[in-house]
Amino acid sequence: MKQLTFIISIIFFVNAAKSQSVQDLFHSSETKITWLGIDYSHVKLIGDFTLFAEWGEYSPSEIKQYYFPAWNDLIYSESDKYDVAEMIRKENLVFKTDAIYTINANASIEDMEAKTDPMYSKEDIQTFIKKYDFQVKEGIGVLLVAESLNKYKEYGKFHFVAIDLSNNTVFLHDIIQGKPGGIGLRNYWARTVYNVISEIKSHRYSKWKNESKHS
Repeated sequence: MKQLTFIISIIFFVNAAKSQSVQDLFHSSETKITWLGIDYSHVKLIGDFTLFAEWGEYSPSEIKQYYFPAWNDLIYSESDKYDVAEMIRKENLVFKTDAIYTINANASIEDMEAKTDPMYSKEDIQTFIKKYDFQVKEGIGVLLVAESLNKYKEYGKFHFVAIDLSNNTVFLHDIIQGKPGGIGLRNYWARTVYNVISEIKSHRYSKWKNESKHS
C-alpha cells in the first residue's frame, strides 16, 4: 500500500512539474489554452488625449475607470472582429479574464502620463506577470500587455505573451504596434488592438510557429 501511494505521488509530481512550451502552444491539440485579457496596468499615455474640443480632455483616472474595461469588453462583444481564438488558431480557447480586470482596476495612475515610451523588456514583462494571480494553474495563458498609447507617433504598443500558468513563466514574447483610428476615444484606441490581432493572424503566428520547430 505504501509503495502504491509512493508511485501515485511520483506520477502526480511529474505531471504537476511538466512545464509548458512553444511546442505545446503550436504543436499540441490537447493543451489547455486560456485567454487572460489585455493588461493596461503598466501602460503609458503619451500625448494629448483630447479628441475634439467639445468633448474635453480625458484624465488617466477616467481612462482607467471606463476604457480599460471597455477595450477588454470588445473581445467578447465584438468577438467576430476581435477574434483572439482565430488569432492563435485555437477554436477551444478558454476565456478567464477576471484577474486582468482586477489588475487594471487597481492600476496606479500616478505615473500613467508620460512623454516617451517606457521601452519595457521581456524581463520587465516577466517581472510584472510573476506578481499576478490569474486563478488558473493549468496549461498555457496568452495575453497582451499594453506598453503605451502614443498619440504623437500614432500607435499603441503591446507585448504579446504566452506563459506557463503553473508558474507564470513567459516562454513566448513579442512586441507589436497597432495604428489607431475611428471616432471616439474607445474606438480610436481599440483599433490598435484590432490591428495587433490582425498582425498576429496574418504574419506573426506563422513566424512564431516556424521558429518553434527549431527550438
